[in-house]
Amino acid sequence: MQLFTRQLMTAGPAPEALAWATEMAAAASAKMGTEVALWAAGFGAPVGALAFTARVEGIADLMAKAAPLAEDADYQAKLAKGAEIVVGPPQDSLATPLHGDLGDPPPVGAMAVVTNAVIANGQYAEAVGWGIDVAQHVTTLTGMPVGLMMQEYGAFGQLTWIGIGADAAAIDASAAAMNGDAEYIKKLSAAGNLFVPGSGQRSLATRMA
Repeated sequence: MQLFTRQLMTAGPAPEALAWATEMAAAASAKMGTEVALWAAGFGAPVGALAFTARVEGIADLMAKAAPLAEDADYQAKLAKGAEIVVGPPQDSLATPLHGDLGDPPPVGAMAVVTNAVIANGQYAEAVGWGIDVAQHVTTLTGMPVGLMMQEYGAFGQLTWIGIGADAAAIDASAAAMNGDAEYIKKLSAAGNLFVPGSGQRSLATRMA
């Protein structure tokens, strides 16, 4: 199972953009036969950033599921409505889990902490091992499930950690636990030269539909 993500930027009134994106997620879910989730970026990403996610078995499965969308006039009409809402071309990504089970999509209202970093040359095995260790430690420490994935396209060697919290209070509690845990801080310090300097990025997103 892999995680397909389509990221896009919207402009104009936020309620209109969200309403349009919610329609798109519902239409895509119905036609593709799989749940398409809509996420709105919070901190760590540009205001107006949205993302659609779906669980797929690979590119062939994704193409098969998406094929009916191209032939559906209603879906295409909804897509055309977004021409004045979406700024620039969307960006697609496909990630393979290295640790943790994707399972079912989180419910509406859940929040995701997404952390990305690019492995430095020659540090592949060490960085993946470190990444799994950190994901396991945070899950044990906070009770918040954290998975580690490898991005198949884009920057080579990009790892993505995704931690899912039930709500904002859960996110706050997990952050407080990590910041106050000496072992977690020690593990971060041990990252050393495993990753490309400056490649680390963390953002927060909320499932909207």
